[in-house]
Amino acid sequence: MALVSPDYSLNALQLQAPESLVQIQVKVRIPKDRHPDPVISNLINRYGLKVNILGALLGANGQEDGWFDLAIEGRAATLHEALLDLVELDADLWFNTEANDGA
Repeated sequence: MALVSPDYSLNALQLQAPESLVQIQVKVRIPKDRHPDPVISNLINRYGLKVNILGALLGANGQEDGWFDLAIEGRAATLHEALLDLVELDADLWFNTEANDGA
């Protein structure tokens, strides 16, 4: 089961107006069995989010989990849905700050 810590950031997104533009910074652990999946690319293509990779640690051999430090911007409702999708993939999420208004 994936870990979301602290979970207030997911809750904060739900409190935002669904169409409001928000930006969050989150550290994501992608399980090693998801290495073949285009996880970060899906955030961009499937959800239309703006994703900036601030840092990453990913072994080329796929034997270890991958770690990403991401700045993600998008509509609050869409961003919330995308993060829940990551949790469904058993990714762990660590939020640096609460969701902020991107204006």
